[in-house]
Amino acid sequence: MPTIVNGQPIEQSEIDAEVERLRPHYEQYVRENGADEEAGQDQLVEWAKENLVERTLIQQAAREMDVEIPADEIDKAYEEVKERAGDTPAEKVKADIELHMRIDRLMADAVGDVAEPEEEELRDYYEAHRDEMTVPEQVRASHIVKHVQAETDKKTAYEAAVDAKMQLEGGATFEDLAGQHSDCPENAGDLGLFGRGQMVQEFEDVVFAMRVGEVSDVFETPFGYHIVKLYEHHAERVMPFAQVRDRIAQELHERKRQEAVETFVDSLREKATITEQDEAPE
Repeated sequence: MPTIVNGQPIEQSEIDAEVERLRPHYEQYVRENGADEEAGQDQLVEWAKENLVERTLIQQAAREMDVEIPADEIDKAYEEVKERAGDTPAEKVKADIELHMRIDRLMADAVGDVAEPEEEELRDYYEAHRDEMTVPEQVRASHIVKHVQAETDKKTAYEAAVDAKMQLEGGATFEDLAGQHSDCPENAGDLGLFGRGQMVQEFEDVVFAMRVGEVSDVFETPFGYHIVKLYEHHAERVMPFAQVRDRIAQELHERKRQEAVETFVDSLREKATITEQDEAPE
């Protein structure tokens, strides 16, 4: 039973295709929210219909715009996509390109008056969402590792790690040993900044308990034997407003743009005639 938007039918085949396009997103929603997947099938169909109705309204409005898209712009865009168009006739591809350009103009008009957020808005948002501005505890460390694998048994790997530790105690620099003798010598073993949950538990248990500048004893993880040097340790902290201001401004401005688009689409819907086929006149 097709939906009819201002006299233009949306066929069941289009709805079915949109349902399948949305299905991965819906399945993720089910996983994250514990929803009933079977009971939600009707909801998925409704979402697909809503998407197609809105898409149709936007396309209709774009076609009715009193604007001319220069032929050379269409031809230039066609040259960029014609190889991917396959056997689709050039006229059809160019018509689709023109429609997309019209839609871009239509959406640009819809959000054209959206102002940048005021400074007070930015600060209010920052204060209301300080938990989202929190940087978790992080450390920066470097390690010397000897892997346990097919060609290196535990005894050999452990002895190599102990030998490295003895060289450190004898005055060798950690960075030199890491670059020359570690099984992960890149960047002298520097792992950069990382937080909890990014390394295996055995590694984190040692590193997050160390003092800056300290070098650990040899310890074991599922990957083999390690020696770690800690360079930095940052406690959990809230980023200062100046550091996140631009990000907040971008997010709030995008929200306003999205709201403007939704308002515009709602206005198209209010003026439209939308029926199911059995409601349409014979």
